[in-house]
Amino acid sequence: MAQQRALERIHALEIPLRDATLLMPSATVAEVVNVGEIVPVPLGPAWLLGVMPWRTLSVPVVSFEALMGGAVSAPTPGSKIVILYPLNGRRDWEFYGVLTHSEPRPQTVDSARGIAAVAAELPDTPYIAAGLKLGGRLLVIPDLDALKKAFYP
Repeated sequence: MAQQRALERIHALEIPLRDATLLMPSATVAEVVNVGEIVPVPLGPAWLLGVMPWRTLSVPVVSFEALMGGAVSAPTPGSKIVILYPLNGRRDWEFYGVLTHSEPRPQTVDSARGIAAVAAELPDTPYIAAGLKLGGRLLVIPDLDALKKAFYP
């Protein structure tokens, strides 16, 4: 009898943007919240939409589309903000948020369902580390080290 290879499963969250879908491991997601008041940050980069109150903190909210060189997207009626845990090496309270285009969806990824995308299929930006084709759709995986360099120059 042939041995069956155990499938490694990763629980993730699909974060729909206007022109792409991010795939983030669930372990990086603190909470998904409704879009509230976002206060602009004077002289902030175009991709920084501003800060919003979350729990007892002011959390920066990012337009990932603008970070990748596209236009800043305005919230839609279905938009949410995905609050993400601090990047590696940052303080415990340095959460950040990503504006979505519509409702994020949980996703379980395993080697039987996903196919690695080739570099030519990915957006030309340093903020994308890899991609995964799942059910005919391309999901892009952010480069967290590149994000850290952009957020904390």
